[in-house]
Amino acid sequence: MDGGAGPIFPPIRRMSTASTDTYGLADYIRSLEAILDRRPSDRVIIREVSQATKRLCATDRWLEERFRVGSPDAYNRHLLHRDPRNRFIVLSLVWMPGQMTPVHDHSCWGVMGIVSGSLEEVGYERLDDGSRPGYAELAEGRGSDVGRGSVAYLLPPHEEIHRIGNTSAGQSISLHVYGRDLDEVNVFDPVSGVVSPMRIKYYSPECGHQPFVI
Repeated sequence: MDGGAGPIFPPIRRMSTASTDTYGLADYIRSLEAILDRRPSDRVIIREVSQATKRLCATDRWLEERFRVGSPDAYNRHLLHRDPRNRFIVLSLVWMPGQMTPVHDHSCWGVMGIVSGSLEEVGYERLDDGSRPGYAELAEGRGSDVGRGSVAYLLPPHEEIHRIGNTSAGQSISLHVYGRDLDEVNVFDPVSGVVSPMRIKYYSPECGHQPFVI
């Protein structure tokens, strides 16, 4: 995943690169650590983490086969790295055609890069003031296709409610980094307005065979 007011749409910013260097996952993690060691603002974090993510996702050679495992039942979430100081986590998500998240938030900054394939991201604007527990009035924004090598970001409080899905005919893989150990999110029903907390699980060798929830 700055609290300043501003327009929500478009909910992401996208960048592309054709770099083919040997920058790998370990280099990427070191880059994230160096960025966060400086304790910059969330907007600076988003900009610099997006640059590092764009560089990593220029190729998929760094991603091990065990983190490319998908499922016909739900998209798979693999834990690649958890910062020992609990400042961020890094995940790979594997999406089969038609798999999609519910509408959800993150309560932290986040960056998504596309390793292979493409995903559709749809952002939502919150119209109410948040004073009614368990309820939110949302307006759906324009959907955006995020392709291989491109980067999208999340920045609370105005640019963090969205849904993601694979609308292509093939498998897609995305890389995600979040500014907290993302174990729970809020899920929104845009029709009824109901907001529900939802726990997150992983499918990952380090975590055991657990289909994630969101």
